Amino acid sequence: MSMVVLDDDSSPGAHSSIDEISEAIERLYRKGASFHLTRLLTHLDQEEIIQVLNGFHERDANAVYALITPPDRAGVVFKALSEGHQKYILSQGTIEHALDTLGALNPEMRLRCINALNAMRARRILKKMNKGGDGETSDIMDYPPESAGRLMSSNVFQQLESTTAETTIQALQALSEHKMIFYVYVVDSQKRLTGTVSMRQLILADPEKRLKEIMNQKVIKVTAQTPQREVARLVTSYRLLAMPVVDDKGLLVGRITIDDLIQVINEDNTNTLLKMAGSGANKGSVLVQSAFAIFKARVPWLITAFMGYLAISVILGEFEETLSAVVQLAFFFPIVIGMSGNSGTQTGTIVVRGLALGNIHNHHFFKLLFKELGANIVQGTVYGILLAIAAYAIFQNPRLSMTVGPAMMCNMIASSVIAMSLPFFFKRIGADPAIAAGPLALTIIDLVGSTNYLIIASLVFATP
Repeated sequence: MSMVVLDDDSSPGAHSSIDEISEAIERLYRKGASFHLTRLLTHLDQEEIIQVLNGFHERDANAVYALITPPDRAGVVFKALSEGHQKYILSQGTIEHALDTLGALNPEMRLRCINALNAMRARRILKKMNKGGDGETSDIMDYPPESAGRLMSSNVFQQLESTTAETTIQALQALSEHKMIFYVYVVDSQKRLTGTVSMRQLILADPEKRLKEIMNQKVIKVTAQTPQREVARLVTSYRLLAMPVVDDKGLLVGRITIDDLIQVINEDNTNTLLKMAGSGANKGSVLVQSAFAIFKARVPWLITAFMGYLAISVILGEFEETLSAVVQLAFFFPIVIGMSGNSGTQTGTIVVRGLALGNIHNHHFFKLLFKELGANIVQGTVYGILLAIAAYAIFQNPRLSMTVGPAMMCNMIASSVIAMSLPFFFKRIGADPAIAAGPLALTIIDLVGSTNYLIIASLVFATP
């Protein structure tokens, strides 16, 4: 067994792998050697601690995390832990320990962590925070979960339209609490948001010019009730560094920076990929999930595929006579079905990603359909001819070539229609389009492809 050797002049991370460090931490934890474990943690880099704890069960990670000192170092580690680990740490132990952890976070992440807790625990923490003067956290908790209001900070740099560029720069220089300012938000006398000025525009502007003269009046903004996923989509689409938040009357109430949205964007991308793979939504690291939890997340998707392939088996049974008479048809079944599935996956992935990013909308359906049809007609023709030639070269059976060639072309065309239509259909009914790129789409494509192949074979070999 590898050992992590501690001395006062070297860091264990400099000479040991993460596996060795993890083994040493686990061994000390199991022995209850808190003093030595605390000493080891002080010698490790924060990144090493993060990797180790994310691989531990939540209960064990919580116990080790409690030994990290000082609090600001523990706060850095906490920020990088998985959502499940963060929730467990805040849910266990004393309220004072939770407050120490939350105190090291920025307001946005603090709110996100509190949102993940059960209502009773969250209220107890907020009650303590209110006594400590954290009114902003309490106010923002009034907004709906997963809304822009839960992420925004009310600490916004705003100036009146009549303010000059020179005065605005002086106001910026006098600030102490603003750490990240990407835009100057310009408001009218009633505090309604009327425009934005970037730092570049402000610095290059004539000092005597008023903000109203240099501001961008086409403001991309959201309300406090806008879903966080929509805010993330807008920030990504327009390549913004921050998003202003207004109320129903257009009054500026806060802003959300790109840093606040990184976790939302990552979670959204991860969930999309998992749904496309038929693995359910993101439930945290697979290393700390139970076998039953993994099964529960995946079984709905696999049941769909199971039922679909049972239907394919029934269809094959109906064409038993044709398959028995022409055994060579079975040789080309995998390639005809597989190529149409691969083609459909390509189309489906493009459409789902476009819908998720907002680059593709409902009115693009027919335009995109004709493009994909055109591409798959060409692909189907090319691969159909190649397969027909290969079939004749192997079996010298012209009827076999007349079956596999057209079947390949028809199936690739059909796969593009199915893969194009399903994401739009799911979006129309309010479901996640990513579902349509998973096992459901592949099952339908295989079902249609199998039927096409056997019908064409029956027609070709039925003629005298």
